Amino acid sequence: MTALRTTRPAVPKPTRVLARGWVFLAAFGVFGCGTASPPSDDPSPVATASPGANDPSWLTSREKLPAPDTDRIEYDAQKGTLTLYDLPGRDRWMVQLPDEPNGRPVGPQHQLPEGADTSRILVYYARPGVKVSAAVTVAQIAASRAAHSSLAIHRP
Repeated sequence: MTALRTTRPAVPKPTRVLARGWVFLAAFGVFGCGTASPPSDDPSPVATASPGANDPSWLTSREKLPAPDTDRIEYDAQKGTLTLYDLPGRDRWMVQLPDEPNGRPVGPQHQLPEGADTSRILVYYARPGVKVSAAVTVAQIAASRAAHSSLAIHRP
């Protein structure tokens, strides 16, 4: 019986540890480590660079999506038209007039009614699943467009 205690195992101990390590790495490689899935082939642009812009509709950690980028929305005060930028996926532009309880979907070009108070007209976007963005007023859009002076020429 003493001979069994002194015999060495068929596979040396360091080789068994190394084999267990390879098995662990192979299992880790097969099942993954929780990395993100590869990007989809959806060529749609990102609405904004702010956090939450690409939230799925079922995500409830944010009450609202980020406000639209006022620098990318054009407002022509002479004609009373809004020119809105393209939104990703199935997002839709909404405009809420002062006398309306809810906004209504609009296209990329929208004609505002004459004489409407631009400080009370809200512009926002809605994502399927009844999740909407924070709203901006048409007056804020007009102010952000007028504030840019990067192309202005300084003449003494």
